[in-house]
This record gives sequence, C-alpha cells and structure tokens, in this order.
Amino acid sequence: MQIHAVVVDGPLALRMRRLDAARQRAMGRQILTLPLLAARLAGGFVSPASHESLNLAIAQALEAGGYEDIDKVSALPGMPLAVLSSLRDWWDMEVPASYPDNARLRDFALLERRVRGALPSGMLTPPDLVKAALTRLRFAPKLVGAITIQDIPDIQAVWRPLIQALCDVVPVRWIASRHSRRAWFAGEIETRPSGKASHSSADLCADPRNEVREALRWARALVADGKAAPDEIAISAASPAAWDDAFLVLSREAGMPVHFTHGIPALATREGQACASLADILLRGLSQDRVRLLFARLPRSPAKENLPSDWAKGLRRSAALTSLGLWRHALEQARGERANGDLAEGALLPILEDLAGGIASAEAVGCRILKGPTLTLWRDALRMAPPYAVELSLQAMRVSDGREPGDSIAWGPARHVAAAPRAHVRLIGLDANTWPRRSNENPLLPQHLLGQLRLPSAEAAEGDQMMHDIIVGQSTSYSLSRAYRSGTGSLQAASTLWPKERERLVGRSAIPAHAFSESDRLYARPTDAGKDPQVRASRACWRAWWDGEQHTAHDGRVRPDHPLVVDALANVQSTTSLHRLLCDPQGFIWEYALHWREPNLDPQPLALDHRAFGELVHALIGGVLQHGVPQNLDEIGIALDQEAARLTKCWPLARAVPPSLLWRHTVEMARERALRGLKEALGEPRGKSWTELSFGEPGDGPHPWTTRSPVPIGQTGIGFRGRIDRLDEDAARGTAVITDYKVGTAPERKKPVVFDRGAELQRVFYGLAVRSLLPDVRSLSSQLTYLKHDPARTLSLADEELTKAIDQAIAFTAAGVHLQRNGQIAPGPAPAFFDPLTVALPADLDSYRRVKRLLFAQANSTLDKLWSSP
Repeated sequence: MQIHAVVVDGPLALRMRRLDAARQRAMGRQILTLPLLAARLAGGFVSPASHESLNLAIAQALEAGGYEDIDKVSALPGMPLAVLSSLRDWWDMEVPASYPDNARLRDFALLERRVRGALPSGMLTPPDLVKAALTRLRFAPKLVGAITIQDIPDIQAVWRPLIQALCDVVPVRWIASRHSRRAWFAGEIETRPSGKASHSSADLCADPRNEVREALRWARALVADGKAAPDEIAISAASPAAWDDAFLVLSREAGMPVHFTHGIPALATREGQACASLADILLRGLSQDRVRLLFARLPRSPAKENLPSDWAKGLRRSAALTSLGLWRHALEQARGERANGDLAEGALLPILEDLAGGIASAEAVGCRILKGPTLTLWRDALRMAPPYAVELSLQAMRVSDGREPGDSIAWGPARHVAAAPRAHVRLIGLDANTWPRRSNENPLLPQHLLGQLRLPSAEAAEGDQMMHDIIVGQSTSYSLSRAYRSGTGSLQAASTLWPKERERLVGRSAIPAHAFSESDRLYARPTDAGKDPQVRASRACWRAWWDGEQHTAHDGRVRPDHPLVVDALANVQSTTSLHRLLCDPQGFIWEYALHWREPNLDPQPLALDHRAFGELVHALIGGVLQHGVPQNLDEIGIALDQEAARLTKCWPLARAVPPSLLWRHTVEMARERALRGLKEALGEPRGKSWTELSFGEPGDGPHPWTTRSPVPIGQTGIGFRGRIDRLDEDAARGTAVITDYKVGTAPERKKPVVFDRGAELQRVFYGLAVRSLLPDVRSLSSQLTYLKHDPARTLSLADEELTKAIDQAIAFTAAGVHLQRNGQIAPGPAPAFFDPLTVALPADLDSYRRVKRLLFAQANSTLDKLWSSP
C-alpha cells in the first residue's frame, strides 16, 4: 500500500477531504493539517498544543507574576484571551534571532517560556513542533509518503522551513489558485484552473439581517432549480460574527441545512444555556427565578435526578428568595403541599448551599451539579479567564453545530471557504473596513514596540483581498452583497472590492423566485400574506384604530351580553375590580374577563412600587392595632419595632423585595409613616376599633358584622368584598368612622375630596359596606389620612356628604354595568400612573385617542361625571 498525505487548512477542508477519501475508498491517504503533519513526523506521542492546555498554561504563567510591564494588568479578565491571541500571532511568524529590547517584549518572552514549560509532556507549540519534525525528516517517506498541499492559500512562516526541508526528502506538490502566495516554495507547483465564474448579482441590502435573508433566498433558488446540491454552495464573510445570529435563526426557520464551519455560539445550545444559568446565580446570588431557570435548562445530571418533580410546589412565585435562610423558611412553610416535603428539602438545600458560595467555588459547584458536555463546557469557560469573568468566556466560546459539511451549505470565514472551494459562492459584507478588514494592532504587541518585525495579523487587509480573489477565481458562479446600514443603523461605505457598476438595490418589495421559508414567502408576497387570517385580522385592526368614524371591535366593542362579560360581572367584585369597572371599562374586560396579567419582569426591584409600599404600611398599622389601640407613644414604638422585625423576615417569603440594605431602609420608611398614622389613634376615644377589617368573605378574625356575605351595590346585581384599613364604632352614640391610610401627600384643594376623579372610589364603597352591614349606625364619616406629612394630615367626609357620594357610586356602578352588558366598551381616560395594560393599545396612544375622541366620549358619557368629579 502506497502512503500519500494530503495537507489542508481549516476545519471545512479537513472534513471535506476526509469525506472525499471515504467516498473514493482511498487506501493509505492521510488527510492532515500542517500541525498534524508536523506532529506525525515528530513522533507517535507528540500532538499540537490544544486550546484547553494552552489556556491552563497561560493561567499558570500569569499567576507566577514577576513581570516588568504587564504585572498590573495580568489579573484582568481579558488577559488570558489577549495572551493566547498574541502567542498564536508570534508563533505564526518566523521569529528572528534578535528583536527590540524593551520591557514589554522581555515580559512576553518570559511569558512564552513559562507557557511552553507548563504544557503537558508531548504537547508542543508550532515552533517546537517544527524543530521536532525536522530532526526526524528521514522517516518522512514511510510516515507520510508523497505530500500534496491542497488549496491552502498561504502557509505561515513558522511552517515554511519544514515544507522546504520535506521537498528534499519526499515529492511535494502544491495545488492552489494562482492568487496563493507560493513564491518561496521550491517544490512542484500546480495551479488550479480558474472557474468560468458568472457574476450573478451585486446586491445592496438594507442591513446585515437583510443580507442573510437574500443569501438564503439565493441558496434556496440554486437547490430548487436543480443547479446545485447543498454541498456545492458556500456563503462567506471575512469575519462572520456580525451575521451569525441572523443565520442561526433564519436557517432554522427555513429548515435549510447550513453548516457553521467556525462553530455556533455556545450560548445557542442547551448546554451553554445551562452554564449561563449557573453563572448567573454564582455571580448575582440566589433568587427563585434564577434557581427555577437553572433546573429548567439543566440537562440530565445527578443533582436534577435526585430532585422531586414537585420541589417548587407551594413556593410563591412573587417571592424573590434571595438568601439561603429565606429558602429554608419558604420550603418549611410549603412542606405540607409537596408529596414528600422532607425529600425535596434534603435534595434541594445542599444544592442551594453550594450555589450560595458564589463564584469563588465555581469549579467545585460545576462538578457537583453538571455532567457530560455541559461540565466540559463549564470547565473550558473557567480556563479561558478568571471565574468572575465566566460570562465573557461563555459569550466568546463556540461549539460544533453537529452538521455534516458533506450535505450542507457551508457558512463561515473566507479562509475556510478558500481552502475548500465550492462551485457556487456568495460573499457578504463587502463594506469598507469589513472586507477587507482594517489591520488591528495586537493588544499585547503593538507595532511601535516591534520595530521592523511584522505580525501576521497586521496583514489582515492583504489576506482578505487574497481570499476574495481565490474564492471568486475558483467558483463557477458567485454573487456579492453589502449592507446600506449596519446593525446599529449607521451608514456603510462600499468596499474597495465592490463592483459599483453592477450594483443592484434590493428593496423591501423585492419578490424572490424562491423564498427561503414560509414567513419569507408571505413577507415577499403581500397579496398572499393578506389571505392569511392572522395577517388579515392585524391589517383590519390597524385600519380600525385610525378610523375616526366607527367604534369597532378593535377598539374594545363586544356584542351585548357577551358570556365572558356576564361571567366577570357575576363574580364577587373587589374594590380594585370596581375601580377598573368604573374608571377603565376596557381594562376591566382585559383583566377580569380575559384574565390578562402583567408578567413579573423584576424579581428583585430596587424599590417597592407605590401600591406594594402602601400595603407594607397598612400591614404595620394593622399588626400593631390587632392587639388593641396602644395607650402611649412608648407602646406604639415597641409594637412597631416588633411588627417591623416580623415583616422584615416574612415579607420576602411571599413577594419580591429590594436587596437587604434597601429593604431595611424601606421598612424603616414604612415604620415612620405607620407611626404617624398610629399617633392619630391616641386622640379622643371613638369606641371599639378594628383594623384590616374584611367584609363580604369568610374570615376567622373578630368583626362587628352579622353576615360575611358579599355586600350588594343597590339594585345593580353587583356584590363586592374588601378590607377596611380601620373602623371605629361607638355603639352607644350610633357613630362610626372609616379611616383609609394613604402613604402619599394630601391634595391641595379647597373642596373636600370625594371621588377625586375615581381615585378615591374605595372610601365610598367602604361607606356603603358599613351602611349595609351596621344598620344601627346613624352617623358615618370617612377620612383619608395622608402619612407622608409629619404630622399626618387627615381629610374628612361628613355623614351627609358620604351619603350623597354613596348614592352617586351606586348610580355610577349601574351605568358601568349597563355599559359592559351593552358591549359599548372603550378605553377610559389616560391613567395618572403607568398602567401595564396600555401595552395592548396602539403605540402612538395620544394620536389614537385624538382620532377616537368623539366616539369614546359618546360610549363613556355616563361615566364622564365620575372622571371629572372632585
């Protein structure tokens, strides 16, 4: 058997040549890269230094310290990657015997020696591989035989002495394009015949994503028309990173076999997402959302297999659970709701203890929680940079996409495609400074320190020019594209390689002969898209929104007595839902008929929102008063301290609270406002007091009611329930006072506050409830106590005014119910604060309201008086 070696460059060429050898049933043919060729000659137990071993060696070399110039930056997160890039650049060139004497180069020389010394035995750097191979050249005829250098555009200077020496020992032939750099080569040169390339187009696209769309359309057309198979098509860019995300998404949508020759981002895989979730917890601390996300993304592992499926049952989703102690308390409270509560705690708490250790224990935690490819990826990320920069490492890592290039469209950098020529090629990104790229200085070895030396990376522009010429010269057909604007919207100038005379503008309305996916087909053919029910409905919605003459279903209108509306009205209402019913009729439908809810996007806010802070103040006041009204300020202070301590611990078990320092400050602010409200309780006795007094629903606490049934609102058919902040009843005098605590400031008005344009409907409905449930009360007043003032400011509503307001509230409720049942639903007035439900309305909300102003005013006319009331 005759041995023959084929030397190629890049992962695409290596896999394609091995596939060709298998198809041809070639015997004795070795497909090697230059490092593998040198390792083959150097000895059976010698191999090129791997990426992982170099990362470990670089980390050890940097930790050793003792550098003159780089010691201060040696611990920075990006230093290992910068060193690796510089070492590869340094090793690729022919290092001279002498170089400029300066602190940076002395440090770099020391660093290189340490890296070489730290590599495992048998793993060699390129210069050492070449030296070892040169000492065993006499074995070349038996080890590698005749050598064919196949389609390598350029051989770096470090390998040239080995190739020159091999020419004297075995036949060496270099087959490549006439544009390749082979002037130094002394062996047999064979020039690949240039393909009769037909230039199909030079497309000017809107942006990089549009370039990807056009490239996939082009590839689909070639396959659909029978002009090419997928393995004959390549799409390339000088540096493909800017287009990777679009290719990843759109190629999956299209169902087209696209092979990423340079790998896909690690974070685009399940293993990468599991590592990212683990890094998120270790860097930012525990939280319920992060822990749930970790176990949802974690592939099979011992930690996940031992965990019961109902481990999270009973945990309040609104609770952040940002510490190990909170997790213990929450799991204990929910123990009864799980099938085996002890088992869940026993399996979960050790994992949480590991996670609470932070990023310092990243290696150990990864070994206990991860396994298989996920663990390998995690370890690789930790080797690339210090643990606290693991997120940057994960973002930079790439993994194989698992596709075979022999039956796929190739997408990758120009160097890979030039080394594995295909008949049909599309080059994208022909913009200035993108192809050819601008030459960038090495971060550790800038040109001004190198003197006459020139690193290979400094010749990026010349290399990109050569790759363009090789790819175009070897293809049967090719096309080009560039973006008019970048991904960030800035204008792009054309590359020097761009054929301006053949430029073709690809507009939005361009209709391709072959769309690459169903969505692209509908995007390119508005007529067909208009037949889709969803598209037709969205277009009708858009037209209806800006039609100022009709009140349509897209504005909220529904048919009379719609079943969902009837069911929503039949439910027992709360004061919150009554406020929606009367102040935002459309929001009532969305929230209580369609059950739309705002997602929790902030598991640990920096501050409580206005409503949650008010609930905290009410909880403090209610907790103090539930044991009776304190007799003096000392008793109030003691009771408040106890209640604040209790709420500080128990609130995080049920809802999201700020970080610990801000949470303590928030509780202290709430305590100050609760103290102002409790000082009011030290005034003249007003009979028996109840706080956080519920009505209209079952309850175990003491209450003055004879029934816990929902309270009817006149003859409207609506019943409601609620919770009164404080009620003082003097049965002997037949009087009662309702107190509603407000954490904000009192309005500056001369007239008494009654409805306040609907904002204070709650106090009136509380008055209605007390009137209905305590018929013996002859005089009832309501007061609003604003706690932001010091002392607290109270605005009262006397019995006669409250009675009048109750009658008006019943009339407004009847009007709101009639509006809902009649189906004339329309948006209410613009809210004073942000309302999350407004995201369902048009983005240009002010213009929309102006267009529909008369129609909405007519639909909501019966509630206008409420919305303008004092």
